[in-house]
Amino acid sequence: MAKSLGQSGIEHVDAKSSGEDIGGQQSLKLDPHGFPLRPQPSADPLGGSIDTHLHKNPAYVPSAKALHISVKEASYQTTVPILLAGVSPILWAPLSNIYGRRPIYIAVTALGIAALAGTAAAPHWSGILTARAFMGIGTSAGMGIGAATVADLYYMHERGRYAGIYVIFVTNGAHISAVVGGFIAKDIGWRWTAWIPCIILAANWVLNVFCLPETLYHRPTNTTNNIVSKTDAHGSWLRLFNFTAVHIRRRPRPMDFLSTFRMLQYPSVVLPAIYYSVSFGFGSVMFAVSGAPAFSEIYDFGPSQVGLCIGLGTFTGTLIGELTAGPVSDRILYLATKRNGGVPVPEARLQGTWPALLLLPAGIIIEGVCFQYETHWMGPVCGMAIANFGLQIASTGCYAYVTDCYKPQSSEISTLLNFGRQVFSFPLGFYLVPFATATTWGVAWAVLAIINAVTYSGIILLMWRGRRWREMLGSPAEGKEEEE
Repeated sequence: MAKSLGQSGIEHVDAKSSGEDIGGQQSLKLDPHGFPLRPQPSADPLGGSIDTHLHKNPAYVPSAKALHISVKEASYQTTVPILLAGVSPILWAPLSNIYGRRPIYIAVTALGIAALAGTAAAPHWSGILTARAFMGIGTSAGMGIGAATVADLYYMHERGRYAGIYVIFVTNGAHISAVVGGFIAKDIGWRWTAWIPCIILAANWVLNVFCLPETLYHRPTNTTNNIVSKTDAHGSWLRLFNFTAVHIRRRPRPMDFLSTFRMLQYPSVVLPAIYYSVSFGFGSVMFAVSGAPAFSEIYDFGPSQVGLCIGLGTFTGTLIGELTAGPVSDRILYLATKRNGGVPVPEARLQGTWPALLLLPAGIIIEGVCFQYETHWMGPVCGMAIANFGLQIASTGCYAYVTDCYKPQSSEISTLLNFGRQVFSFPLGFYLVPFATATTWGVAWAVLAIINAVTYSGIILLMWRGRRWREMLGSPAEGKEEEE
């Protein structure tokens, strides 16, 4: 089976060489709408991460008291691993392209388990912060190459829905942990906000070892390879333990670790990455790092109440957002493909992100104003829900769009989006609350909302000129071999 990439980077299917041999005739595999599947399935039968941040803002206050540090210093438990979780996948992406996704998930997660145990047991603040830094590295695999795994598994016409499901877990792990972590810190102690995630991650690691198959697949170059693969498939379960599901074609090269940043030359990658990074920072991390000081000082809430407020608003917003974001994105792509004679137009997905331009900034402003005028606590909770409704729409659209544009480079793109998100979010804990204190909550949050809205201009540019830019720049040379 053969498939090529056009100059625009979109997958094109060769009707003469795709599909299975049926009575001497080659036939394309079609999606439910009658268009060719992208990518075409192979005859070869071999063809998520757990968020461990229970030790987030509800536990800042009790841990700060126990360690004799300020609440602001305690927030570094979140910001430091955020930074390292963004940088580490730069190593995982090229390694996963060569050795497969499964070895990376298993090895990196093992480090995360050890780091969480160190966080729970460390007697001093310096030890805790060091362990949290390694925890950022050890829990970064799913965030770095998770979207690439989604691209490995699902076709273009359904990528919006499944990219959205992946984004729900990336976004809501921290939100749900805020709810659970508050009660844990209150009832059994703040150190258990590290022990319990350690146990959960260890259980997840066991599931990965025994149940997670390899999703990366290098297409065979001739029919003989297909026959060999079919024969070898009978022992595929045993291959979970000898890591031979991926044929290693070459060894890593130093330049491989720069492949993520080479994708920055493409506007269809860099502009969504900028918008997504800012949106995630102001629409998710900002609420986490500012929630404890704001709700505890303004409303005199304890850890469990802070966790409920943050978790209720953010989780509700993202869940409702995904009920529409993924299916709407796929539907818009289908209609555009139909109008274009069966040729997909990835920029059509971006039309589904317009609501995010209004909802995300509006939710940020609502929370800020409610904090400033000390309204009922449901005011800022509703603001977080509205903002996260918009964030889910933006996140799903960005992930699905960039993967549609450059599917062979999905691991590099996933890593780049994660890098931008984490690095942008890293300093938020250092300046957000001081900024609000120096001005007012309403003014500070309004400025951030305006910044977020301005970054949407890049998405508008892609709606207007994205297809032309992709055709002009062509597709990256690396990664084509995986699709042939």
